[in-house]
Amino acid sequence: MKLQLIDRKTEVSNVESFIFQPEEPLSWKAGQFLHYILHHEPTDDRGSDRWFTISAAPFEGHVMLTTRFTDEKGSSFKNKLRNLKIGKSIEVSFLEGDFTLEDPEKEHVFIAGGIGITPFRSILKQLDQDKKPINVTLLYSNRDQNIVYKDELEEIAKSNLNFKIHYIFSPEHIDEKKIRELIPDIQKPIFYISGPEPMVENLGTLLKGMGIAEDHIKQDWFPGYPLE
Repeated sequence: MKLQLIDRKTEVSNVESFIFQPEEPLSWKAGQFLHYILHHEPTDDRGSDRWFTISAAPFEGHVMLTTRFTDEKGSSFKNKLRNLKIGKSIEVSFLEGDFTLEDPEKEHVFIAGGIGITPFRSILKQLDQDKKPINVTLLYSNRDQNIVYKDELEEIAKSNLNFKIHYIFSPEHIDEKKIRELIPDIQKPIFYISGPEPMVENLGTLLKGMGIAEDHIKQDWFPGYPLE
């Protein structure tokens, strides 16, 4: 299937969202991702395809891809994406992912590292739209105070008293002390972790070491990003 680029917007410095219209109806669950193919020559060793979360909520009706660019020379794929003009298309396939929220009545802790906030935006926007409970504490770790989706997240929090946001800025980081400080009963919630692969793996190991059951931990890692 092809997606046509219909809009784009800068979220914060070096983070941009690309908004696409599918050429035919596309259904997905909040938190899932797509396989994107952007043909270009020459390609670097990572090739012409990537996997990105659909950062739009299903009710929004369009696909949104949000990604971070670096000031240094990026991959050939990201360079091509950054220069994609309105009206041009990208191919997609393989809608996948089980990083979805099944029971909003339960308590959840969302841990996001930098651009790992993308699946959480989709999930939270959809819950808010559907008027479902948002029993969520969000721990959002970022390298600086340029918070992606900050206004949208805080708008959701205004009308959902059980949605709490905690920002953790470098050089602070999310560790056992921080988790115990912000989550009074760590055995109760289900933990969702999304961000750079090393962060997600490290926090998954940390939570298990804190006695969190494996079925209370869901992980979604992003390749190619350094620790936030």
